[in-house]
Amino acid sequence: MSAGVIIGYDGSDCAKAALRVAVEVARAYGERVTIAYGYDVSPIGGQDHDYLEALRELGTKRLAEALALVGDDAVHVHTIIVEDAPAPALVRLADEQDARVIVVGTRGERPLTGALLGSTPHKLLHLSDRPVLVVPAPA
Repeated sequence: MSAGVIIGYDGSDCAKAALRVAVEVARAYGERVTIAYGYDVSPIGGQDHDYLEALRELGTKRLAEALALVGDDAVHVHTIIVEDAPAPALVRLADEQDARVIVVGTRGERPLTGALLGSTPHKLLHLSDRPVLVVPAPA
C-alpha cells in the first residue's frame, strides 16, 4: 500500500500551486501528505555553520507557511527538512515512504531552460521510478 504524496515546497507561487494539487490528490486517494524542503550546500564554498543554520531556519519557516496554507483540509500532513539537493531528496523520501506520487511546481521555467540548467522537475523525471506530477506555474 502506498504511503502518501510527497510535495517539494520552497515557498514560491509555483510551490503553493503544487501544494494545492498535492492535497487534492491525497484527499482523492485517502493518503497523507509529506511536505519536504530540501537544500544542498556546495562543498566548493566550504561548509559554514551559520549558512547551514540559516538554511535550516528558512526551511522551518517555509514548512510552517505550507502548513498554514493547508490548514484543516481533512488530510494528514507532516513536514520534513532534508539536507540534500531537492531532486535526490524527494526521490529518497518517496522511496523511504513508498509514496504514490511526487508533486512539484515548475517555477515557470521553459522546458529548454529546465533541461539545460537542470531544474528539479526535470531531474525528478529522470531520477524517480514512481510518478512525478509537475504542476504548471499559476497564470
